[in-house]
Amino acid sequence: MVSEPAGSAGPRVAARAVLHASIEALGGERRAGQELLADAVCDTMESGGHLVAEAPTGSGKSLAYLAPAVASGRRTLVSTATIALQDQLVGKDLPHIAAHGGVEFSFALLKGRSNYLCRAKLAAASATDALFDTAPGPDFADELERCRQLAEQSVSGDRTEAGDVSDGTWALVSCSPMECPGASRCEHGSECFAELAAARAQEADVVVVNHALLCIDLALGGWLLPEHDVVVVDEAHALADAATNAFGLMLTAGGVAQLAARARRLGASRTVTDALERSADAFGSLLYERTGRVLPGTDEPLREALGNLAQRLADLDTTLAQHADATAMEIALTRRVLATRREAVARVIEQRDDDVIWVENDRRPMLRLAPIDVAIPLGAALATRTTAFVSATLGAASPFTDFARRVGLDPAAAGYSALAVEPAFDWNTQALLYVPKGRLPVPSDPRWVDAAGDELCRLVDAAGGRTLVLCTGNANVARFASLLRERLDVAVLAQGEGPRAALADRFRREEQSVLVGTRSFWEGVDVPGRACVLVVIDKLPFPTPADPLLAARRERVEAGGGAGWRSVDLPAAALALSQGVGRLIRSPHDRGVVAVLDVRLAENRYAYRTVLLDALPPMRRCVDFDEVQRFLVDALATVPLNTDPDGAPSRALETFGQGSSG
Repeated sequence: MVSEPAGSAGPRVAARAVLHASIEALGGERRAGQELLADAVCDTMESGGHLVAEAPTGSGKSLAYLAPAVASGRRTLVSTATIALQDQLVGKDLPHIAAHGGVEFSFALLKGRSNYLCRAKLAAASATDALFDTAPGPDFADELERCRQLAEQSVSGDRTEAGDVSDGTWALVSCSPMECPGASRCEHGSECFAELAAARAQEADVVVVNHALLCIDLALGGWLLPEHDVVVVDEAHALADAATNAFGLMLTAGGVAQLAARARRLGASRTVTDALERSADAFGSLLYERTGRVLPGTDEPLREALGNLAQRLADLDTTLAQHADATAMEIALTRRVLATRREAVARVIEQRDDDVIWVENDRRPMLRLAPIDVAIPLGAALATRTTAFVSATLGAASPFTDFARRVGLDPAAAGYSALAVEPAFDWNTQALLYVPKGRLPVPSDPRWVDAAGDELCRLVDAAGGRTLVLCTGNANVARFASLLRERLDVAVLAQGEGPRAALADRFRREEQSVLVGTRSFWEGVDVPGRACVLVVIDKLPFPTPADPLLAARRERVEAGGGAGWRSVDLPAAALALSQGVGRLIRSPHDRGVVAVLDVRLAENRYAYRTVLLDALPPMRRCVDFDEVQRFLVDALATVPLNTDPDGAPSRALETFGQGSSG
């Protein structure tokens, strides 16, 4: 529970007035949990420090933190993990509060620079001239024309207004912060879309950004975003991963080779650019031979290739600096990109104790580097910022120690407050958690795949389609999608067979369809109503054991005498599982079943299962398929479920783990 500082009554009253006016204008009802969260955010804004709050779906968390923000008059930065929430805040919630909350304020959306069209890059763009690692595709000419139309017609220059433009094309016409030479040195600086967006944000009272941009700002020391008094981090569970990317780097041979080609076109010495391309080729060949964690300090061929690459990049920088047109726009851009490549190579060669370096070799080899524990730099950057962290799922009980550790907070420190808002939905009545205990072997058993497929088909048939199938890997997506098509007469949508948003939209519209996906569908999918009455999860979502970054984190925990798997893997699995389960109940009228085809969740011999169960909403639990069928029939008929007067499941059911969380 959040402690109440002295003198907080006035600000609380003002915040609640804005909240209540906004709710009444929507025709909604006041919710105790929403008011508790608004009070907690208000208290944090008044006293400083850090609030960590879990507010499950349906709590109305966005209005709960926006009301005290606008009532306080403090400049507030709101950071989100998804575009969908950004669109909701800027397109719906903030305009509604501005119209009905009784307080005048302004707001703006600010994205990372690379989300805006760069007029300078657009003027120089050609099909063979990429500064980035993704080459333009076959539709480049048509896409480039759409970008030119965007430059002429758009006020924002936002990529979302350009239609379906490939990553390769957009890379040619956009500019990252590390590339941009600055508005004063750019001939298009006065009409730069990114600069205009930043100027609007500088004047706004509430600025909405994403986690990537927030973390880049934190990594750069706070000069990228407008000055602000308060930070609200919504979808806070995703912050640490965003910070890992922001405080890390990646390096590819293709990116270096494209840089050499660009410099050659600008008149750089052929001798120098050819030498850089040869170094890039040698570096790329070594990456093809490696995967997973690497140690440049003990890998002599890799260390030599990196050293050679560093020298060739330095030679190119010297050449461009001496160029007759060294201050020209295109050369300035090229040198900024070159500087980022040099910094990346130097940091890999340095091989700090706090960094882990690995090679990803899925489609093209990529050398990546990230801090082993992002908590140290992230915690230091957040230490002096008044911040409210809010999420529908934090994967554990208050005071959310695992989350706090990941972002560098100390739950025992002064100024740390935690709040767990009670679920807005009646999960015990609306949802059933089913595990086929005794029917399936454990997933490590070779028989599991066939048995799980049989169980999945029975479940989907009982639901008449209307199922979201969440898999922990791509292999099961293909396997289960094929099996469902073979055995059942339902429309099956599988990840990889179309854009994610298009698949989710079709799943919403076609009531009896089935959507089979992997990790990108475990969160951010919102399908209320009869279209989704069944969520099936194939396995407990433990991280891949071979993940280099997680392996390094385990080693660090164990070196300090801790349990690596329990400290690293288990909290990640609990969070992912709670996010997957959260796809089922999206409104007070929803009913349905979550089926987990991993019997470890229901067997007492797996002690860690209690951690996973405690992270889930308080659903009824059963292992009886007949009960699942009856529950689904009731759900589809929208008939209230039969429960004892105290809300407990019928004693006729065999239940598992029915404790404080259920």
